[in-house]
Amino acid sequence: MKRWIALATLLVALSACSGRTVVTAEVDVLSFLDTADLTQELTVPGSIEVYVPDADDNLTTPDGGYLVDAVPLLDQLTGFGVRVEIELENTSSGALEVGATFRLASASDSVNIYDGNDDVALADASASLAPGATQTVVLEATLAQGDPKLDLITGDGFRIGLDVRATGSSTVRYQLTGFALTLSQRPFDLIVP
Repeated sequence: MKRWIALATLLVALSACSGRTVVTAEVDVLSFLDTADLTQELTVPGSIEVYVPDADDNLTTPDGGYLVDAVPLLDQLTGFGVRVEIELENTSSGALEVGATFRLASASDSVNIYDGNDDVALADASASLAPGATQTVVLEATLAQGDPKLDLITGDGFRIGLDVRATGSSTVRYQLTGFALTLSQRPFDLIVP
């Protein structure tokens, strides 16, 4: 009897779905990053560029970013989204120009996801900071099915990273306060030949 009830429940649930049903998963990237990657204070002697998350223990050298590979059916995605929030603070007496870029790369691009080979810049944001000023910048982007940039995401995974740039003569503190990915899939695409 319990099997019949379970089967009936499954049939009712499936009947509520259609071929246009989209399943969306949100991944909180902040929970996977080292705390050292979440906040830094940097002295800017003219200009500086750092790469987050740091894969090689040197913030100022480009690397392979963060590999996302533990998500099933990545090669069947119909949509991808990212939202990053960075709080910036000018903690010294000079003015600063600060910019940030979110990058998406293929899983195989393990050496440098910031060079334009097998990777793309998806979102940019910038801010001008007077001495003592604080500002939050938001980087957002979405990819829909059919976008060639979505082809960077395969069953092997994909890589993500941020580069944060500052010019001026001051000290900047940055803190990642939000970093989320949205992955979308049409589950019935999996059973259609």
